[in-house]
Order: sequence, then C-alpha cells, then structure tokens
Amino acid sequence: MQVSVGELVARATAAAGFRPVSDQFVADLTHGSSRGLLHAEVDDVGYAQATPTGTSDESWSVETVADPGTGDVGAVLSTLLTDVEAAVRAAGGIELTWLVQGPTAVHEHVADTLGFTPQRHLHQMRRPLPTGLPFEIDTRSFRESDVEAWVRVNARAFAWNPEQGSWTSEHIRARMDEPWFDADGFLIHERDGRLAGFCWTKIHLDDGGLGEIYVIAVDPDFHGLGLGRALTLAGLQSLCDRGIATGMLFVDSANTGAIALYTKLGFSIHRTDSLFTKPVLR
Repeated sequence: MQVSVGELVARATAAAGFRPVSDQFVADLTHGSSRGLLHAEVDDVGYAQATPTGTSDESWSVETVADPGTGDVGAVLSTLLTDVEAAVRAAGGIELTWLVQGPTAVHEHVADTLGFTPQRHLHQMRRPLPTGLPFEIDTRSFRESDVEAWVRVNARAFAWNPEQGSWTSEHIRARMDEPWFDADGFLIHERDGRLAGFCWTKIHLDDGGLGEIYVIAVDPDFHGLGLGRALTLAGLQSLCDRGIATGMLFVDSANTGAIALYTKLGFSIHRTDSLFTKPVLR
C-alpha cells in the first residue's frame, strides 16, 4: 500500500471520533505476532489484520479499517473480510470473529451479508473524576518480576474470555514497550504472599483528559472480599492523581454483575462495540 496503515487509521479516527482498532491490532502491526498474522488490502483505502485467538489456530480474530472518504465503505469491508476468510481457511482456521468498534448500519449489513452473526457486545463505560467514594486497599506499582505471576492470575480470572485469558508474557511485554505504559499506574494487590488482584490503568495520549482501567481482575481464590470495587476505585484515584478528568473502561454486556458494580460507582455506557462471528467453511 502506498498509503500507510497508520494513515488509514488516522483518517478513520478523525471521521469517527475514536480510534476504530484495538491496542492488540496496533501491537501486532508494530511488533508482529509469534502465532501468525494475516492481512488483506484494498488498493489504498482498506486494510484488515487477523491473528489467532485462544490456545489453538482454529479460531481467528480480524479487525478492519477503511478510508471513510472512499466511495463504498461496505464494498471495501466485504472484500477485506472475504480475502481474510480465504487466508484463514488456508491456515486451517474454522472460525472467524470480526471486532467492530462503534458498528454502524454499514457494518451490520456487511456482517449479515457475509454470514456473520453477533456474538458479543462490549460496553465502553465512562464517569467523571474524582469519584469522591471511599475505599481502602494496599497496592504497589507493577515490577518486571511480576510478569509471570500476572499471566497466571489473568488466565485464571479470564478463563471465560479466550481473547483476554490467553495473554502470554509476550503480550504484556509488548504493552510495556508502548509509550503510554506507566508502571506506577499498574496497581498490584498482594495477599498471603500472592498476587491477588490488579488494576492496570492507561492514559490515552491522544486525549489527555481520558484515562482507562485497561485490565482489572481478582484471582478467583480471593473472590468475595470486595477487591473488585476497591481496585476499581484505586485505579480511578490513580488516574485522577495524574490529572485525568474522565475515567473509562470496557465491560462485556453479558457481565451483568460487573455492569451493576460500575453503574453503582457512577459509570454510564458511552459506546457499544460488537464482535461478529462465523464458521469458516472448508
């Protein structure tokens, strides 16, 4: 492509008001993926990138970006997805999931036409800072030596979520190389000499007033102690202390318990993203 993928993303971001691809997309584009990386292009107006999810190469995840100024965004997306599906089929994949941030009627039409069905929805929730809510929990900053323990706790906490639960030390180290990474905003809580929970925050460098609870989890052995609420508030306080005015997080729409907690903490839904899935026919 004569037009870089970064330029395509910038154009789509300017039109939508938010970056239409995930951090994983950017990390894989920058660093590559040890488990495989497929891509498709349409002239200088479209790009798609797919990687395996979970622990096998049977399931793949794809994200797309199209120049909003092109004549027929739907046709570009259809071509990208059709080409990626063919590449996934050749690689032995049997399922393809399309992640779309802020889907429009065009995305929904393309998904329906190509045989994708809605699988999951992710809510982006926001609230103003500071919270003014009390909490009490001891935390410390993340250290290099925490990587392997973090991977274990993350896998246990997100056993139900193949995208997040399958993170390896490679995934976290790729994030540690990103310009936004701040170990002091990566809060670790220990109990009985173990990593019991964490709240990893991120400040969006392209929006200095927005801070994200990037990943938050409690080891299942420590459920029922109120650590989720306390870690959420500790993370929000950390963002506020660094000058952030708005806190944000993502939560699966099916996770009603977490949504109820975040609503009680003053969050409301700002945007909903979708994951569409389809079997890859042999």
